[in-house]
Amino acid sequence: MSSISLTCVFRHSLKRQAVKLCFASLAIATVYISIPSAISQELPIVRSAALDPGIDVPWSQPVRIIDPFEGEYVGIFDKNFFYRRILNTNARIQVVSLWRNDSVRFLLAYSDRDCNFGHGWFDHRISRDCLTANAALGIANLYIKVGDRVFQLEGDNSRFRVKPDLASALKNSPSENIGIRLVTESGEIVDSEIGKSTVAAWKEIY
Repeated sequence: MSSISLTCVFRHSLKRQAVKLCFASLAIATVYISIPSAISQELPIVRSAALDPGIDVPWSQPVRIIDPFEGEYVGIFDKNFFYRRILNTNARIQVVSLWRNDSVRFLLAYSDRDCNFGHGWFDHRISRDCLTANAALGIANLYIKVGDRVFQLEGDNSRFRVKPDLASALKNSPSENIGIRLVTESGEIVDSEIGKSTVAAWKEIY
């Protein structure tokens, strides 16, 4: 808020007459604009940005991530799973991703159950011994199809940069499933999808 003050002094002119001179001074009070708290302060908090097949986080919605190594930012977790043959074995595939305004990171994990069948020693019933193996694959290339456009991203350690043109496409994409293709470091190709709820949430960070 501003205010104006008027200051008057008496001076003698050349004709020895007292002249009343008034000066207007503008006193400007410091103005503080109250900025609302960042939206991120109201979001659910996730204390780690680590990706794991078994993580328990709010999916497909913006969250406030406070990570001891990566710092604090707003991100969106997404997960998809399905069954297919990979590395010459039938496995359960999980694709976990973390989207932020300038990058996306993926975890491509698979689990395989190797079971041996045999007859029980006492009652001759069939017995089964199973060994579950879990592993993750490094991702060398990522393809994202938005509408008719296919974006190819090259990454390091399964992390990919989201450039401005891709960010704009993600922000303006319709709220429907988006197809992605992951190419592993060993050359395996895995096709998956980003769910429409995550696609809708992209508008909050891009």
